[in-house]
Amino acid sequence: MQLLRLELKGFKSFADKTIVKFSPGMTAIVGPNGSGKSNITDAMRWVLGESNVRHLRGQKAEDIIFAGTEKRRPMSTAEVTLVFDNSDKRLHPDLAEVALTRRIYRSGESDFFINKKACRLKDIQALLADTGLGRDSMAIIGQNRVDAILNSKPEDRRLIFEEVAGISRFKMNKDESLRRMGQTDRNMERVADLMANLEEQMEPLREKAAKTQAHAELSQKKRLYDGALAFHDYKVADRLFTKQENEKIALQQEEIEINTELAGLGAREQQLKLKSEEQQQALRQQEELYAKAQKEEARLEGEKNVLAEQLRNADKELQELRDRIHEIEATIAGDKQKVLVHQKLLADGAGELTAKEAALQTAEQAYEAARQELQRIQGEFQTAQKAVAARHDEQLQLVGQVEKFRVELQTLNGELTKTGELVTTLTEELQTVGAEEAEALAKQQTLQEQQEANRAERDQEQQKLGELRKLRQQLERDVQTGRREEQRMEGRLQLLAQWAEQHEGYADGTRNALAAKEPWQQDLLGAIGDLFTVKPEFATALDIALGGSINHVVSRTSRAAADCIAYLKRTQGGRVTFLPLETVHGQAINTPALNESGVLGRAVDCITFDETYRGVFTYLLGRTLVVETMEQAIALQKKYKQQLRLVTLGGEQFQPGGSLAGGVTKRRKASVMAQKEEMGLLNTKLQVLQAELVKKQQAAADYEKQFEELSEQLAAKQNSWDEQHTLLLTAESILKTTRERKLRKEQVLQNNLAEQDRLTGEQARVTMTLAQAESALKTLNENIQADGGHSVTLAELERCQKAQDEVGQVRQDARLHYEQLKQQQSYGEQQINDWQSAIEQNVARMKPLQMQLDVREQQVNTELPQKLSDLEHAYEAQAKATAELAKQRDALYESHSEQQRTLADYSTERETLDTRQKRVQQRLVQMEGQLAKYEMNSEQALQKIAELGFSREEAQALQPEGAVADWRLEEGKLSAELEALGAVNPEAVAEYEAAQTKQAFYETQQSDLEQAKAQLEAVIAEIDKAMALQLGEVLEVVGDRFQAVFSKLFGGGTAQIVLTDPDNILTSGIDFYIQPPGKKRQQLTLLSGGERALTVIALLFSFLDYRPAPFCVLDEVDAALDEANVERFGSYLQRLGDDTQFIVVSHRKRTMEAALVLQGVTMVERGVSRLLTVAFDEIEEDM
Repeated sequence: MQLLRLELKGFKSFADKTIVKFSPGMTAIVGPNGSGKSNITDAMRWVLGESNVRHLRGQKAEDIIFAGTEKRRPMSTAEVTLVFDNSDKRLHPDLAEVALTRRIYRSGESDFFINKKACRLKDIQALLADTGLGRDSMAIIGQNRVDAILNSKPEDRRLIFEEVAGISRFKMNKDESLRRMGQTDRNMERVADLMANLEEQMEPLREKAAKTQAHAELSQKKRLYDGALAFHDYKVADRLFTKQENEKIALQQEEIEINTELAGLGAREQQLKLKSEEQQQALRQQEELYAKAQKEEARLEGEKNVLAEQLRNADKELQELRDRIHEIEATIAGDKQKVLVHQKLLADGAGELTAKEAALQTAEQAYEAARQELQRIQGEFQTAQKAVAARHDEQLQLVGQVEKFRVELQTLNGELTKTGELVTTLTEELQTVGAEEAEALAKQQTLQEQQEANRAERDQEQQKLGELRKLRQQLERDVQTGRREEQRMEGRLQLLAQWAEQHEGYADGTRNALAAKEPWQQDLLGAIGDLFTVKPEFATALDIALGGSINHVVSRTSRAAADCIAYLKRTQGGRVTFLPLETVHGQAINTPALNESGVLGRAVDCITFDETYRGVFTYLLGRTLVVETMEQAIALQKKYKQQLRLVTLGGEQFQPGGSLAGGVTKRRKASVMAQKEEMGLLNTKLQVLQAELVKKQQAAADYEKQFEELSEQLAAKQNSWDEQHTLLLTAESILKTTRERKLRKEQVLQNNLAEQDRLTGEQARVTMTLAQAESALKTLNENIQADGGHSVTLAELERCQKAQDEVGQVRQDARLHYEQLKQQQSYGEQQINDWQSAIEQNVARMKPLQMQLDVREQQVNTELPQKLSDLEHAYEAQAKATAELAKQRDALYESHSEQQRTLADYSTERETLDTRQKRVQQRLVQMEGQLAKYEMNSEQALQKIAELGFSREEAQALQPEGAVADWRLEEGKLSAELEALGAVNPEAVAEYEAAQTKQAFYETQQSDLEQAKAQLEAVIAEIDKAMALQLGEVLEVVGDRFQAVFSKLFGGGTAQIVLTDPDNILTSGIDFYIQPPGKKRQQLTLLSGGERALTVIALLFSFLDYRPAPFCVLDEVDAALDEANVERFGSYLQRLGDDTQFIVVSHRKRTMEAALVLQGVTMVERGVSRLLTVAFDEIEEDM
């Protein structure tokens, strides 16, 4: 098997389709850096099954598709094909060439092909197994692969040795065997569960089958008695019907006679009603005349009363006018009296005014005389003053001294005052500073308290934050728990859905029919259990109501059902009941029981299904009613004569005829209704759980928000605490400064108090000197006063001044009295003028009032009494006319009443006839009901005969021994026995037989599975043994070859392959002990780059010596080697080239010289790789 060619299109830089051909021996791929050489090796690794795009030097799948250049558009796909020569039939026994193709799209989808036929990646891996080209083989080695081999774990290195040992296929077989054994175990568990469930059902099914057979025998006996009794009931009903029909005819004749009498009475009554209506019309006319007369009488009486009221009002108004005139006359008389009195007062006041004027002139003359006397005395006083001028000089000197001492004393007082004010100021400032000190101290204490309180709040907030963190974490744990429960429920729902898809829980026949791959299968619409949905509260009732019918299969046609039955017979697949849509059409029950209390409706109305299946479900459930409780069902059966088919929500079942069934139903876990019920409950629980999860997630988000808000608040509290701490330090600094200011001010206050004491002493000295000077001045003043001349003149001067003042006061009083009296005279004259004007106005007002008084007196005395007399005469005449009309009306009333009494007699007679007629009609209606009842009884009896499967003649021939009462007694005993048996399943016998068949099938399956498991265990043991032997051989042989190749490439040294766990070769890791020549043994990671590469090359050559691979790709593994090692490397490749194709990517000249063919990769167009091939043997021939 050799590699023929590699085809690339759209892979990385190979935009155009490129074919790389390979010949036997060694092919070197060369080219400058970045030209795309390694893209060839990546393409080969990719098509051989590499799934990790990072191993292909990419980040995502689309990175290996040509990405486009400035001149080319990106491609949508990448495709690589690797073609092998399979002439040795190593890959496939029937193919000469094998082409492996892999294609990828930008969407990430991949396609795989073997010889252009679609396949799976698994198929390609299976094809390459044990060829040395597996994913973990050393067929393709690059620089990263060298590091991966040397740096990988010992357990990972064993994969390479397994590939060389050729046990990959063994491992695949073992994995497949383990998978199959796991599936076998699951199948065994499943069969065991099914067998256990079936075992639980076998005894109940056997009992049900026996019960069903007994029920059938009793039912057949009861059928004969029911037929005979039904024919007897038919004859009785027919005889009663005939008798009742004759009675009906007699009553109909009586009804005709009553109708004739009613017709005659009606004619007489109608004639009298016409006369009564004519008289009633005359009565209405008379009533109208009487009403008009009454209305006119009332009108005249009203006008009479109005006129009398007008007369009374006019008399009252006349009196009011007289009173007003008298009042005005009295006012005029009073005003005239006031004028006379005030005129007299004015005359008396004129004389007094003249006397006051004379007194004023006298006072003026006395004041002038006093003024002249005062001027004379003042002149004499000025002359006396000049005489005492000399003494005034001496007096002035003493006054100057006194003034000097006073100024000095004033200065001292000022300084003392200033000092006192300064002391007061300092005292006040000291008090202020003291207050400031107290305030600073209080502020410091307040800040300390606030800081302590804030510290407590901060600690409390931190505690609350911790609690909130715990709550949030608890919620997160709850959400995780809920998510796990959600996954569990979803997994269970998926399992139930899978069971439903596989028709688990159905009978074997149903499952085999639905799973068949036959042409008629498309006409099978499904099992009954798959075609409807039911609410959980109705699940038990519907399970019982359907019973074994849930396994029935609905088909489109009877032909499809027949084909399926033939198929089941042919394949021994079981037994199925089919319900073809074209033939099954049920009739729903329509009974008054639907309106009874506790009845929830027909069973068919309690489920949901496609209308296509209406006939099928009506056939199965249309005649079954769903009832809430067993007590309600018992009452309904009793009321409706045991004729209903009922099922309760608790699972009790009532059959027509009186049988009922109930108790505990152990439903299998895999039953259809159980699956439906569980799926419904799981869906409900899942919805509730998901809703709770949403709430908890929202609560967690709220807690997270509260946590963040509380964290922010805590940070704000901390900032506030820091600020308060700063304020506290500031307050302490202010307190210290305030105390220092207080000390300074207290010192200044003491200094000022000392100065105040000094000024007080100086003030006492100056005060004493001033007192001495003032005493001398006082003595001088006393001497001046003793002189006397000046004092007399001064007294006289004061006396004259006082006399002048007194005379001036008298003059002022006289002038004031004169002016007051003059003003009073003027005011009196004004009042007289006002009263005279009022008198004139009142006289003017009285004239129109007098005229109104005259008019009213004329009306009251003459006009109104005459009108009132005329109205009284007219009223009396109208009253007489009204009384006459009333007599005529009463006569008409009496006549009309007589006619009404006659009509009442007619009505009484008619009511008597009506009563008789109703009685007859009611009796006829009753007879109709009885006739209908007898007819219905007759029809029901015939219908029952037909339902029992008898003709009328056959039923008539049924004549059991004894009387009819004995028949009923025997039928009752049979009914009691059937009721004692309870409800039975008509298909119980078939179900029991099917269960026996199924049990035998399960036992066979169980035995087969146990044998299959034993065989698989034996196969796995053989595979383990073969793998251990083959892998041990590989480790021994390859270990020897590795030592030899290593020594040859390195020129000495040792290399060993060892197992980390020699006792468990199939699971042990593989490690290397490397010791280059001239060095001690060391770890692989401590080797130089060249030593590492050469070690891997030695390992590769060891593998190829043991098991030559079809080809091997080496991507620049020689990059770290020196020239001598490169030469040895090339020589070794040439030696192995006879058995293995080598494709070497290299820049080294020695490696290129060892190659037979050079494949050059270049980029003529930027970003697009091109290929150039050179064969050295062809060049040599040309040369």
